[in-house]
Amino acid sequence: MTEWPPQEGTTLVEGMPEEDYHAHPALSASGMKQILRSPKHYMQSRNERVEKPAFDVGHAAHALVLGVGQPIVEVPDEMLASNGALSTTRAKEFVAEARANGQVPLKRDTFLRVRGMADAVLANAKARAILERPRYTEVSLFALDPETGVPLRGRLDVLTGALVADVKTTPDVREHKLRSVIQDFGYDVQGEVYRLLVQLVLDIDAEPVQLIFVEKDAPHEVRVVKLGEGWQAGGFARMRRAIEVFQSCVEFGVWPGADDEEGEASEIEPPAYYLADVARLTGAVA
Repeated sequence: MTEWPPQEGTTLVEGMPEEDYHAHPALSASGMKQILRSPKHYMQSRNERVEKPAFDVGHAAHALVLGVGQPIVEVPDEMLASNGALSTTRAKEFVAEARANGQVPLKRDTFLRVRGMADAVLANAKARAILERPRYTEVSLFALDPETGVPLRGRLDVLTGALVADVKTTPDVREHKLRSVIQDFGYDVQGEVYRLLVQLVLDIDAEPVQLIFVEKDAPHEVRVVKLGEGWQAGGFARMRRAIEVFQSCVEFGVWPGADDEEGEASEIEPPAYYLADVARLTGAVA
């Protein structure tokens, strides 16, 4: 049996550097999302953490909204290519150095867009009501899962009493769009990990997690939503499944892909909307 990584027990840590948090071996909600895709994807994410430029807007928005996080540094305009791209040697070197220093490098136009996003969040009445409360900000929680002993971790944007809130950037805050975003990005799982950690670390029954969504493009609409009982039930089930798979992979030292076993190929069923469209077309032909 593979030994567990070093365990730090149940604790709350303020001001933990982001790189230290992500390097910690405990299982996080992001790790669970990868495991639910396949254990092989989880191991790849652990062995080679990649900071994508697409993450920069989210990191910067968090820093401006919450007042903590990675500092933002503006890439000088004279370093940019004639089309405004970060493709020159000077720009690439500047960006690489900034990332090495734990900074978020942004072009001026991107910084102004992020500033607009932060202003929109801070002007929203529901978001402001959360952010103006006494709170922990970007606080890291660690605990052992009581059912399996698996070490867990979570980094909460906002913890204020029994309320946990997270700031999320997204292209579109219409409700039907957010339903897909919550499922696709595993925010339901994240919410239940946070609620479990709050219960284990602080002995508090956490309220439904609230997500503060802000659109990336102007006019930067904001929508604050609660993850109610349906999302909680689904997130809890997916969280438990991910923990169980993680425990099994650690025990046997095997991190398989989603379809590594021998045997016949599985049949893939079409989605309901496809079948409905076929039925419509068939009826029209008839």
